[in-house]
Amino acid sequence: MCLSTQALVLFLNLIGSDLVTTDPGRIIVAAETGDVHWVLTSDDEWCTMAPQLDRLARFSPVH
Repeated sequence: MCLSTQALVLFLNLIGSDLVTTDPGRIIVAAETGDVHWVLTSDDEWCTMAPQLDRLARFSPVH
């Protein structure tokens, strides 16, 4: 899933700064089920693999 910088900033403003840490080119959101990493992929696009990872976790067999 990818968002423009503007859309990501709006989202981050909604959840609060106490859940967000930043590194150059990476934003980490502390979510209830684990950290979500947003990575800068171009000048104005931030992407995360969180939806795909969540889907894999839900449908993988438990050992």
